[in-house]
Amino acid sequence: MPVVFNRCWRKASASFARGNPEMDVPAHAALWAMHRHALMSLAVRQQLATMLPETLLQLAGAVGASARATAIPGATRHGTVLILPIVGVLAPAGMMTGGTTYDAIESQVRNGAADRQITAIVLDVRSPGGMVWGCAEAADAIYETRAIKPIVAVASPYSFSAAHWLATQAGSYFATKSGEVGSVGVRSGHVDMSGFEGKIGVRTTVIASSPEKIAAHPYAPLSDEDRAQIQASVDEQSGAFVRAIARGRNMRAEAVHTVHGSGATFSARRAQIAGAIDGIASLRDAVSSCTGSRSRSALMRRQAEAMEQSLKL
Repeated sequence: MPVVFNRCWRKASASFARGNPEMDVPAHAALWAMHRHALMSLAVRQQLATMLPETLLQLAGAVGASARATAIPGATRHGTVLILPIVGVLAPAGMMTGGTTYDAIESQVRNGAADRQITAIVLDVRSPGGMVWGCAEAADAIYETRAIKPIVAVASPYSFSAAHWLATQAGSYFATKSGEVGSVGVRSGHVDMSGFEGKIGVRTTVIASSPEKIAAHPYAPLSDEDRAQIQASVDEQSGAFVRAIARGRNMRAEAVHTVHGSGATFSARRAQIAGAIDGIASLRDAVSSCTGSRSRSALMRRQAEAMEQSLKL
């Protein structure tokens, strides 16, 4: 029976060894803005899940069940300050479990911006990054909100890749004393399963309506044409990443890699010296700074300016 399938192929087998984050596409095939070690760990778990017998996957799920019981915290309020956690692997809704969705970030930020009872928003970031899909939209929501009321991001203690993309869109960006930020860049990849299949006596034949429908499939070596297509997608999204940082940090795009790196990560102190962040502060410090009279005055000015602009329209 013919199957209508995205060219990313199939859902990850056995839900990442029965309990690891679920994905609807292979880790190697998606576009990622994520810390390299975290992405490698995620990809290896998915690859093992496609190869291990069902009984071993069930055993792995049972052994790791207690470690996976931790729930992702929700948004909280400290007085009139809204604290939004950006935790774990970032992805669009329905793509993964166990992290924060871009949809939730965008919705909560925009709702916080519209809520007159909220005077400021603090992003509590603890994420290795995630998928590119959905990141730009959430970043736009953060950037647009800073024209309405104060919005502060804190790497508590780390903010990598897509999370760094988001955090740079806030009006202010801090990291905790032991914190780390960076990992700017986008990556994708391809896994050639043909050698493995040959060793176990299996050969997969793929039949599709056109060559484009099965481009970069995992049952043969990657062709030069398909490699070029993947590289073009990576370059396009990497450019969007750089332009977003330039916008958020009010700098030239040409200077982004000098300040924020091209994949490297930086301690809070080094990031502050380079100008990648505004300073070193704890989440408590950031929240406290948003509850002062200066923050309330800034909010009133922004609301007055927004009202004046709406009257002109």
